[in-house]
Amino acid sequence: MKILVPNYYENFSCIANKCKHNCCIGWEIDIDEDTYEYYQNIKSDFGKRFENDVITNDDCACFRLDGKGRCAFLNENNLCEIILNLGEDALCQICTDHPRYRNYYENATEIGLGLCCEEAGRIILGQKEKFELIISNEISDDDYDEEFLKQKQEILFDIQNDDHSLKEKIIALLNKNKTEIIKRDFQYWVDNYISFERLDESWTNLLNDMKNVDFDSIFIPEKFEKVFEKMLLYFVYRHLNEMDKNIIKFSIFSVFFISQICKYHISKYGKLHFEDVVEYARMYSSEIEYSDENIEKIIERL
Repeated sequence: MKILVPNYYENFSCIANKCKHNCCIGWEIDIDEDTYEYYQNIKSDFGKRFENDVITNDDCACFRLDGKGRCAFLNENNLCEIILNLGEDALCQICTDHPRYRNYYENATEIGLGLCCEEAGRIILGQKEKFELIISNEISDDDYDEEFLKQKQEILFDIQNDDHSLKEKIIALLNKNKTEIIKRDFQYWVDNYISFERLDESWTNLLNDMKNVDFDSIFIPEKFEKVFEKMLLYFVYRHLNEMDKNIIKFSIFSVFFISQICKYHISKYGKLHFEDVVEYARMYSSEIEYSDENIEKIIERL
């Protein structure tokens, strides 16, 4: 078994209370069975907190959220009381993994970082070196280069071909996979995204503000082309688990939608910074990537 990670993977570490969008706020965090059993057997004074601040429902345990959606163990300084009192090894599996994700294959596992985390976004979109997969761990000598993984790596390689613009590479990717994206007025998409499941009111407000914007008259500075290329690499790497034309279209369209948000930002503020792109990618990822229903609806309309 091979464990494959992007070459930027080891650059990530949680920035904790420096994060503007703490992942311990607004999310219901499930606790795996082993960790829940461990929490139940902590006999210290701190261990008593788990009796009040962990709730169970239908045989599933999760951390209690307060009236502002904050995890009960997140203190006023936005630091985790579990880590402060018990160490990082005491975290449940979700808290340990986030924002990491995994793609499982017969003889290989791909691990990556999610754009829903602002620090991961800075690393993913700001990477200066070309994207490549490295073997971080090797459990056996099994051959992991199955046909699909070869095809996927070819796509990732083609996206980084410096001889063509990103637009040319997207057209080539669609043609190679004998598919296309149906052209629709962008307001159609804004209306649809508003109808989807939503988490954050700021996302709803952003979508409403994007109505009736003349996107055709707004241009994103050329210096951001590589940033959006990194974004496309991310979506393809994360979501393409088999040669599915729909996922390729979803990946391309996700980059397009975020670029439209960036155009809206330019129309409103007159300029665009790297941190703005990171923030809009974070919002999109949080609202879309973590809802299978939302992804399915987008693919259906594409």
